[in-house]
Amino acid sequence: MPPKRMLPTFEVRFVGPGLAPERIPLRAVSDALSAVQDLASGRDPYETPHVPLDKGIGLVKVRRGSAVYSCVSRAPDEAISNLSHVGLLLSSTGDHGGEEDGLVAALRPVESLSDVARSIGSRVEVSLVNHDGPPLFVIDKDAFQRISSRLLMHGDTTVIGRVERVGGATNMRCMMRVPGRRRALHCDVKGNDLVRRLGQHLYEQIVATGTATWIHRSWRIYRFKIRDFTQPKLGDPIEAIERLRNAGLKAWDHIPDPDALFQELRQ
Repeated sequence: MPPKRMLPTFEVRFVGPGLAPERIPLRAVSDALSAVQDLASGRDPYETPHVPLDKGIGLVKVRRGSAVYSCVSRAPDEAISNLSHVGLLLSSTGDHGGEEDGLVAALRPVESLSDVARSIGSRVEVSLVNHDGPPLFVIDKDAFQRISSRLLMHGDTTVIGRVERVGGATNMRCMMRVPGRRRALHCDVKGNDLVRRLGQHLYEQIVATGTATWIHRSWRIYRFKIRDFTQPKLGDPIEAIERLRNAGLKAWDHIPDPDALFQELRQ
């Protein structure tokens, strides 16, 4: 619950013909407010798994007869600054590195807001309270498509990781833990037969092949769809070390002072 006696920080408006709170699905409102909370907190979903409590937002009231939701932030100045910055990024047509980095952090919330706008046939506006000027930013059903065309690339690739979860209530998905990636990779899966096969290899290492969507410049995988997979063939590590020694590494056994040799080589 938001702190008492705090004035609303900003408003989230659903703007479209004939819209009213009772006609908007609760899931759409929840998804929209969650996405705006990410933007208001400045959270990078690739680095921070959750919005810190001291930067969270709360819903304080819904204006009667309208689809306007007043929200309060626990860090109001930072929230307004972050939301204003999002507006500047969305209105920019440049391709500077700093702008691109900011859009990358906003990519998933913008996708969620675009999905909400598409599902209820409206646009989503975020505005300051009691402000007669234009909204801080507006998200319509095509906003994510416009941004992603500047930031995302597509192609086939291979991903190695450990299967940690398979299945789903609506879409068949697989969660993989990939080395070097802080957060798990949630993958789409092509076909129920492939889902069943993956389910037989829970907590095992696989080599997955499929189609990936990458974020430009950083090469982060934004989305991955598994078409097939194999399991890596692991040999005996003791035998592998012995083969390396036989290939020449055992020559170090005949060097009395390896540290002195390295010092000589550096000179």
